[in-house]
Amino acid sequence: MSGPDAPLTGGAAPEARGEGGGWRSAGRPRPGPSAVRAAATAGDRVITVAEVDRRLRLLRSGPLAARLPRPETAEGRNLRRWLVQVMVAEALAEQEAARLGLPAGHSPLGDPVPLGDPVPLGDPVPLGDPAPPGSPPPAGRAAPSGPEAVLTLAGALRTGGVAAAVLVTTPAARAVCRALAAGCEPSEDEVRDYYRRNLDRFTTPETRWVRPFGPVRRGQLAGPIEDAVFAAREGETVGPVEGPGGPWTLVVERIEAARREPYAAVRERIRAELAKENGERAFARWLDARHADSVVLTPGHEHPADPAQPDADHRH
Repeated sequence: MSGPDAPLTGGAAPEARGEGGGWRSAGRPRPGPSAVRAAATAGDRVITVAEVDRRLRLLRSGPLAARLPRPETAEGRNLRRWLVQVMVAEALAEQEAARLGLPAGHSPLGDPVPLGDPVPLGDPVPLGDPAPPGSPPPAGRAAPSGPEAVLTLAGALRTGGVAAAVLVTTPAARAVCRALAAGCEPSEDEVRDYYRRNLDRFTTPETRWVRPFGPVRRGQLAGPIEDAVFAAREGETVGPVEGPGGPWTLVVERIEAARREPYAAVRERIRAELAKENGERAFARWLDARHADSVVLTPGHEHPADPAQPDADHRH
């Protein structure tokens, strides 16, 4: 397995047991009895079990808590593992932003950026407790807005769930993504080809205002009623036409012809969208490579897709 959602364990053996059962990893000293318990290390950053516990409490006390799996289930334990991956990715992004001298805002690992926009049913769950509507952002942070304010299925499919989540929660991740996107500008041929392959996005079908239905388009009605409505002229009364519940008499009050936005009108919008998506994919590739080089996960905090962990639900 490879890509942004591949098991990210930082090598074949993310940890090894030393004498007395303590954990160790190549090139790292084994903590003594008084050391803080670590869930993971990301470069020079240690993410403690206490930080993970606190972050999980924030998540479980949020308005969508009822939609989360119970802690004692395999799904609940994998939610914790997934949250560790997000916290690790945040740490890597913050380190990279600092290394590059990028203005990344403020987002301490234990206190995720609140998400102000609601998440529709079916979309992935936000990673923190959203701020009450209308409340100001905490000091030092910009209020999230636009597509970066919520996780979307399209974003998760494009980059992998962890990368998509960290781009939502962490200003540093967005700063690194913007830096990577600088070399990912689409060519004119790519922009024009996207337009040609996605004409439906820029086309509004013919719309007819029909009494008593309101505005309708092809495919929204059925059978003889649709045929009669779309054969009529503007202002014409049609019927009685057999339909559900008996005959119908309909009035086509207004017809708005189909229209298509010309390429010149949408060119810059397409270019910006493709550049953003290319940057997100570049960020996901960077995150995957950096994770493999510099992350150690302790037992119980593996990637949920790691087949070596006992709650993995994807096996061959």
